[in-house]
Amino acid sequence: MWPKLFFFLALVPTFVHSLAATDEIQDADPAQSGYMGNHNMHPATVGSAIFGQLWKNFYGNNKEKWYAKPLVYTPPGGSQLVFLASTLNIIRTVDAVNGTLLNQRTVQPPFLQSDIGCTDIPDYIGIVGTPIIDPNTNTVFFFSKGYKNGASNGGVANGIYQFYAVDILTLQDKPGFPILVDGRPADNDNTSRYFIGGTVLQRPSLALINGYVIGAFGGHCDLFNYTGMLVSVSTLPWVGVASIYAMEASPGAPPVQSDIMVQKGGKAGIWASGMGIATDNGRIYIATGNGIGHANGDVAASGRTPLSTLDEVVGNFAVTSNGKITLSDYFEPYEYVSMDAGDRDLGSAGVMLLDPKTVLDANNLGGFKQGSGGTDNVIQTIISAGAVFGGPGSYPLEGGYIYFTPVGYPTVAYKMDQPGTGILWISDPSAGLQAFNAVPVNGVLTQINIPATGGLNKFQRPAFGDARLYTSDSNGHVICLGSPVALPLNCSTPVDFGDVSIGSTATRTVNCTALIAISSINGCTTGKKEFQCSNATLPKGALSAGQTFSFPVTWNLTQAAINDAQNASYGIVLPGVAGTNLDIYTTNVPAKYSNDLPISLTGNTVSQDPFLTINPPEVDFGGIVVGSQASQSGLDAAVILSNVGAQSLEFLGLAWTGSIMPGDGPIVWNNITNGYLGSGFSSSSLPNIGDILATGASISVPLNFLASSTGAYTTFIQFWTTGGNKNVLLTGSASTAPIANISVSTIEGGWDYSNPVVMDFGNAAAGNTTSRYIQICNSGGSSLTITKSKPPIQQELLAPNSNTDLHEGQVVPINSCAKGQVSIVAAPLGVNRLDHSVSDVWILNTDDVTFGVHDVVVQANIVTRQVGPLLANGSAEYLYLGCYSDGSGRQLQKQFNIASNENGVCQTTCFNAGYTFAGTEYHTECWCGNKPPAASRYTADSLKKCAFSCPGDTSQACGGDGTYVSIYYDRTKYTPGLDSIPPLVSSSSSVLSSTSTSISSASLPTVSTPSSTDLTVSSSSSVSSSASSTTSTSAGTAPKPTGPTNLPTIGAYSYTGCYTEATTGRALTGKAYYNDSMTIEMCYAQCSGFAWFGLEYRRECFCGNSLQTGSAVSTSGNTCSLTCLGDGTELCGGSSRLSMYSNLSPVGGSSSSSSTQLAQPPRHNPQQPQNQP
Repeated sequence: MWPKLFFFLALVPTFVHSLAATDEIQDADPAQSGYMGNHNMHPATVGSAIFGQLWKNFYGNNKEKWYAKPLVYTPPGGSQLVFLASTLNIIRTVDAVNGTLLNQRTVQPPFLQSDIGCTDIPDYIGIVGTPIIDPNTNTVFFFSKGYKNGASNGGVANGIYQFYAVDILTLQDKPGFPILVDGRPADNDNTSRYFIGGTVLQRPSLALINGYVIGAFGGHCDLFNYTGMLVSVSTLPWVGVASIYAMEASPGAPPVQSDIMVQKGGKAGIWASGMGIATDNGRIYIATGNGIGHANGDVAASGRTPLSTLDEVVGNFAVTSNGKITLSDYFEPYEYVSMDAGDRDLGSAGVMLLDPKTVLDANNLGGFKQGSGGTDNVIQTIISAGAVFGGPGSYPLEGGYIYFTPVGYPTVAYKMDQPGTGILWISDPSAGLQAFNAVPVNGVLTQINIPATGGLNKFQRPAFGDARLYTSDSNGHVICLGSPVALPLNCSTPVDFGDVSIGSTATRTVNCTALIAISSINGCTTGKKEFQCSNATLPKGALSAGQTFSFPVTWNLTQAAINDAQNASYGIVLPGVAGTNLDIYTTNVPAKYSNDLPISLTGNTVSQDPFLTINPPEVDFGGIVVGSQASQSGLDAAVILSNVGAQSLEFLGLAWTGSIMPGDGPIVWNNITNGYLGSGFSSSSLPNIGDILATGASISVPLNFLASSTGAYTTFIQFWTTGGNKNVLLTGSASTAPIANISVSTIEGGWDYSNPVVMDFGNAAAGNTTSRYIQICNSGGSSLTITKSKPPIQQELLAPNSNTDLHEGQVVPINSCAKGQVSIVAAPLGVNRLDHSVSDVWILNTDDVTFGVHDVVVQANIVTRQVGPLLANGSAEYLYLGCYSDGSGRQLQKQFNIASNENGVCQTTCFNAGYTFAGTEYHTECWCGNKPPAASRYTADSLKKCAFSCPGDTSQACGGDGTYVSIYYDRTKYTPGLDSIPPLVSSSSSVLSSTSTSISSASLPTVSTPSSTDLTVSSSSSVSSSASSTTSTSAGTAPKPTGPTNLPTIGAYSYTGCYTEATTGRALTGKAYYNDSMTIEMCYAQCSGFAWFGLEYRRECFCGNSLQTGSAVSTSGNTCSLTCLGDGTELCGGSSRLSMYSNLSPVGGSSSSSSTQLAQPPRHNPQQPQNQP
């Protein structure tokens, strides 16, 4: 089986029930993350003497198994109960506290395992997938396998599946149920694919979405003519099956065979190792196994395009409001054909949804061959040491961890990225239930000692209730652990046998002390027949408190052998850890003490003969881009061959082949010559025939993948040894380079590919938001990665989704495009204001080596509505002057009261009466005059004193409360000066080299200045200063700089200049830190201990001990003139420019200087107005 068998998807949904806080009404959580935040068990309690076995129920038939997990539910007004469903098609409810049987029912005779020959599910196949409870109706739903007409046998052809809805309290059928699923066609192939219950197995746990229960189906050991399917059934009575979706369908699937015994149905079963179907807001996620339909062939395809053969995929399906299932997105590994050839299932474990983003992106699964070099477009691939059948788990707190256990190997914990306590629970078929602290210490999971349960059913994970957990073992027991519990004995546990060779025996002594008075020791049992205890060795008669005794226990491996498990999907039996439990049964004198003491037995199985292991069982080289540097030397990897047996191992032969699938005909083995392992693969050092590998020894075999033409490559290397014969799968892919092109959207709805790239919004109305898009497309043969993205972040010009749109590291699949939104958010300025322009750049680059850095210029001209008398060019004759206090002496002399007043009406009234100034106040008042208002009465608009609406146009302001008046002036008669407007200092509104806002010359008042003034008068009223320019002032009166600046020194660091990035990559590579409240001080604190730190693009901080090649003081292009987001008085670099600081000796460069100037537009003749818009 393929080791990459579990899928962590990014996105955890919200799921809320009106339930008791500790209920568990489905298998784990809807996302299948395995994190149950509602259980109330603390590690300190679980590891103490008060935690133990509360009850253990047996129902008289050791062939009754529970593959469906227990469900825990508290009915309205009742106490918590446990719902059980077994392979015998028997459903039960028991008291959650004491295990007392509340109700029981057999829904139909179960299907017989003997009718199919597959030993995956032994003896009986009834209810296997975990049911689900709807708490709103007290209904439990499940699928049950049986025979037509309620028969107790009948063969595969007569096998059926029925869908049940039963009352959780009475266990009786709800009206309109059960529903027969058989005989219905698949929605996506309704003339060829039908549901045949005898050939399929409903293994995954159920999901409930939009009032429909979703079940997933696979096969029995890949036998028969079956196709994996998803089935949707309504929870409403008499509605029935709403949708069936086949994983293999026409036209890509193989033709349908009429004989159900022929393995030609397409396969692609949904197994999930008993996990549930992961759900998220109307979406479901499943993974499928191997199949025989290969519609994608070797041609890259987006996951959003239709695919009829869903073998070896992770699929995202939508469930509509009427229960219809449709494919939305998928991921298929680039080597899926090779995986099919080697019977390596992708979906032997299920899908887990996590926080964004972990391994696959739940919103974009990755399609087929959408990664670099024609490989997989996934966030991360984790190669495990062996096949993974059990479901993974997760713990999102304390940094975040994910866990999985490969067959025959230790549990692995991967750290992701809030304090809390957590327990990792592992269900082991041999060692039983185990508990660990969720957070590893020094890379090691620390075990919590709990009472032994014995070997559990495979693919189990416990269900949780109120301070209790529930599970089932392989001998027909349902077990409840919890607290408090009182034990009669204290016995040495665990009992460790150490290494025991197959064919031998080992004996250990168990020492016990009576904690209470015991009437008798009644006997002992073990969970596996290889572990043996004898009742004759136990004490006879009563024991007093404190009395001790000992007895032997033996691990007998004289009858054990290493062999393949026939007709089963799990792998061969390997040497390694084994275990079970030993139970001592007592009759106690005091009441309320447990009558069953479990003791854990463990040991390590050792092969007396040599035994070969290969790790990893598959080597995925990834992809080569033809023509790249990697295509010259190839990609390197290695595989480790180990002898875990007790004798030396000899290599007898080795060869390679393209396929080991029996359906592909006889296997053709090829001799290995000069390290050649098949097309594209080679090794410089392979073991020779006759080489010896000592016991416990390992060798590393170097491997190389080199391809000069595009395509998917695969080979199997087979090793014949005295320790067994095994193979390793090698896969790789080669494709052409990505090709990027960039464009911007147009007003007409098309795309402009002109170079240089300019996005010109033209005129944008104040108070409105207008959006356009930048698009980067990939027309090459490999996925494209955005390597640099610096979006605009002005107040009126910005990328509103800058964290997600065209972000650094974003992958653009083949023949796909990525878009970034740019918005002009024009501030509501009022009427009759002069136009002002905004501009910025979005800096973009990709890993297409021919693309280069693109500075996408974005610009707009923001205009306001023009009212009142208009000039010949259509602009208003009256311009806004400001908001003035009108108390203690009116600023304007003539008053008109206008019921439908607005600024245009008032200006027209004053214009017709020959007045230069027009003002609106207190909604309906219109004031006119010829004398300018006093500068001392001027009030900044930011104070919002003039905020009363105009009755004639409520979008306009007509003065304010407290006698504030909105005043406009006739631009043909008056030029604003210091008589009406206080002077403005330009440095308080510095304009940056890459981010500019310019205002036409009439927007600032022309100041009438006496000839004796000491101020330097600028020749233009445009606000456009930068921190790197210097404006001279008259001698002796230079004002103190108030604009943004670099700090000359901070701690032991000195400012060394404005530096470029490196020729390729970052100038500083030691550490990176990003913060939307960035300051120089913040970056300094982050980089303490480094020789250099630099700030870039307002919010980015980089540290390093040396400058990378090509980084130098900038002498051209962009400047370090962007203000820090956290402190507008400081400079934090520029676009691809770093404000650099060092604690080394000065290395050159010059500090930038700041300047202050008073912006004073020149005087002009009032009779000849200038710059009229």
